[in-house]
Amino acid sequence: MNMEQKNLQTSLESSVFGLVCHYQFENGSSQFIALDVQNESAATLNNSLSFFTENFVQTLASSNGLILLSGYSENQPCYFVFNPLKKHSIIIPQPCIKSLVVRVGLAFDGYQYEVVLIEANPIKNNGLELHIFTSDTSKWRVHHPTNLTLPSLPEIEFRELGTPPLHSNGAIHWEIGGYLLVYQVQGSNCELYELPNSFEDWSWQSTMTYRRCFCESGGRVYYCYADFDGFHIWDFLNKHEYDHFGFYACYDSKKYRWRLVHSVKHENFISKYQNSYSSNYDLEPYNITPIAYNEQAQIIYLQLPGTVVSYNFDTGNLRSICTYSYPGINFNCCLFLPSTNYGQKGRNLVSNEETEINLPIAEMEKLSL
Repeated sequence: MNMEQKNLQTSLESSVFGLVCHYQFENGSSQFIALDVQNESAATLNNSLSFFTENFVQTLASSNGLILLSGYSENQPCYFVFNPLKKHSIIIPQPCIKSLVVRVGLAFDGYQYEVVLIEANPIKNNGLELHIFTSDTSKWRVHHPTNLTLPSLPEIEFRELGTPPLHSNGAIHWEIGGYLLVYQVQGSNCELYELPNSFEDWSWQSTMTYRRCFCESGGRVYYCYADFDGFHIWDFLNKHEYDHFGFYACYDSKKYRWRLVHSVKHENFISKYQNSYSSNYDLEPYNITPIAYNEQAQIIYLQLPGTVVSYNFDTGNLRSICTYSYPGINFNCCLFLPSTNYGQKGRNLVSNEETEINLPIAEMEKLSL
């Protein structure tokens, strides 16, 4: 194991479920704020994992405490893997790619990581080529899946409507053209499954399905999305589990493996939100963004304008766990991602139960990258 791998190595035994908030400003600077979350309790700020950067960066993926970012080095676009606990980053050398990179993923098992780029290569028979960078070799290799064909993609994909990839159970999961693409790190095997909200014309459907996320809970993968009717949670089944549910006999288990877990209509949720917070704010369905799901606690976490709330399916309790605001015209966007945090637990920096997460720039500069 080389020195860079040691710097990025993180103990998996002290993990804490959390959220990462990426505050991005129009001048290119960013705040990354780590939050520790305990079910319906208020989130607490984890100073040790929060940081600030003056450079323009985009959050692409996270895996077991590491974050994959895109940015610029010497005015050249690049990818780099960042360890928030050690404030240490590694620039990934540029691969030889001639076509469009349509998806990016990160897999980290606590010792080594892989960065995976999916290239839409029209020259290849199936239009799919994987470029894989492994930390133990510090080299790129190319993988050509032969058992599947890349689905047709819309000409324009809106980043704000995209779905962050998920690394879970030794595989990276992507949403791509109305399908779930699963890449098994060991063996480099790829599988493609229909998503439960898939339509033939996904370019149209992706605008009607407002926000989506993959999340892991209890060792299982869930797909959460909000659409015009409400928000929904689906459980991704393995083949044995799928065959156990006879009412799915009309579907092919090699293409479709989903079971609906929860579904909540918007009118019911919005009414509960307005009653709980005496809010006159006109909450629209497209403002409701699923960001994480806790199977054991039966709680979904949703990003609403100005707040992140937890909703308990068993009790119907709705609770705000943190708030954020838009600090002036320089504010660009606020993105929440589920994450596994490591190291010392966070400390709430405010006296009340809700954590205000948009810290002043001067405060975050102390945590600079």
